[in-house]
Amino acid sequence: MCCWKGCRPKQSVLKAGNDTVGESEFLKGGFLVIEGIDGAGKSTLCKMIGEHLAEDGYSTAVTQEPTHDEIGSFIREGGVRGISQKAEALLFVADRAVHTERISKLIEKDIIVICDRYFASTVAYQSSGLNGETLDREWLINLNRPIMITPDLTVLLDIDPQKGLSRIENREMTSKFEESEYLGNVRKEFLRLAGEFDFMVIDAEEDQNAIAERVIKEFKEKI
Repeated sequence: MCCWKGCRPKQSVLKAGNDTVGESEFLKGGFLVIEGIDGAGKSTLCKMIGEHLAEDGYSTAVTQEPTHDEIGSFIREGGVRGISQKAEALLFVADRAVHTERISKLIEKDIIVICDRYFASTVAYQSSGLNGETLDREWLINLNRPIMITPDLTVLLDIDPQKGLSRIENREMTSKFEESEYLGNVRKEFLRLAGEFDFMVIDAEEDQNAIAERVIKEFKEKI
């Protein structure tokens, strides 16, 4: 039995937008963000943590950016082709502004929100020379400040870009962001942000259950 599991109340499940939410009456909410380059295992980890916390009696919501709301769907469906990188960055931030309002409401209801990507992804990806265009990182950080909330914990899953790409090579659809040299720059920026904003950095090649256990332990100490 995993060490974070104990006595638990009965759970029910509901849908909040495109997110799965487990309901409980007792425990407080919080905000956990998982960051990393493509292939780091963010989505899998978010799902695992959400399931384990729900088993522990917490109400949980697993979400992601870009969202599946109006602006996020526009980004995901490729509606931003042909615009400048700065304009694209503004769309990501607009999506985050709407998303953050929804996250805040969930936390107020004592729900733990586990988010796959948040502001650091915009800064890391958009400041790393995509298509030869590099946006000023301080402009990107300051652009996000008025609309974001500070997570209780941000975890950076760190992985070599080649190994990350090898994990996703069977995807039916690939992103313009999935290129080894570019992802190397993104990784460096993520690590820089981790130092500046006190992220928890974990080797993404560690055992996934062990990673989930470490993150849950650290997160519970923060909330």
